[in-house]
Amino acid sequence: MKKVAVACAMVLMLTTGAMAGDGKTAYVDTQAVFEKTSLGKKYQGIVREYYESRKKILDTDAAEIQKLQEEYGKQKQAKLLNEKAQKSKEEVINRKINEFQKKRDEFGAEIGKKNEELSTEFSQKMQEIIKAVAKKEKVSLVLTKGINIMSKSEVPSVLYAEDELDLTEKIVAEMNKREPGK
Repeated sequence: MKKVAVACAMVLMLTTGAMAGDGKTAYVDTQAVFEKTSLGKKYQGIVREYYESRKKILDTDAAEIQKLQEEYGKQKQAKLLNEKAQKSKEEVINRKINEFQKKRDEFGAEIGKKNEELSTEFSQKMQEIIKAVAKKEKVSLVLTKGINIMSKSEVPSVLYAEDELDLTEKIVAEMNKREPGK
């Protein structure tokens, strides 16, 4: 909430300054730019690929744990295991579960790091293009329609604006020209 208040205050100060200099104001839907550009789609694919490859490993491990638990349950129910063998099987299963949880946490951190890295890279490239388009269009202030490029929980920072103030499609076109995202 504090971040939103600070962002609103900054927007008000910037808007007041832009109006004083008779500059035009515009906005960009950064989430739409991310979703529509070939570079954004490329980055989404990279993160999805990271996720899917890690998920396969975790699914294999989960299936192995499930199989061990089922076998153990059957052997225990049929009273095929003595106390020492029972304890040994339980230790193996618990160790596998702990390894699985550790691996899942490591993969989550790895995916988060990759996501953050790509988000930062995308944002930097997008900022360069926004600046170039703004200069070309003689816009002195560009606002973002929402905050958080990689998140679906955007906080709107532009509550209302005329459609002609929207530079989103121009930014998408320029990014696709400069950053094809092969």
